[in-house]
Amino acid sequence: MNKVSSPSSRALNTIPPLVASGQPYEAHQKARTFASRHNKSGKYDTAIDVLFQSAKELLRVGQQGSGTDLTLFLLSDVYESKGEVVNDESRGGLTQFIWVMEKDDY
Repeated sequence: MNKVSSPSSRALNTIPPLVASGQPYEAHQKARTFASRHNKSGKYDTAIDVLFQSAKELLRVGQQGSGTDLTLFLLSDVYESKGEVVNDESRGGLTQFIWVMEKDDY
């Protein structure tokens, strides 16, 4: 097994297993704390990656409150801090959140 060294990879190696083991609150808090620290230190892409993947995983397992909170944090704090522009890539990422939420309705 390869060891992952990037900060977002290290966080993402711990957050999804928390969700899978029935600990969505802990996963939510870990993702939010991690992203907040990286956002404040100007490591926006790392924060974006962790928030995006964590929110998507939480939404996938029906944790709409936690997934939505991370999504709003991504949009209102991290994207704002970075000055992220709306483009095809950012729009596509947000569309994935909608798809994951709607999937449960069918």
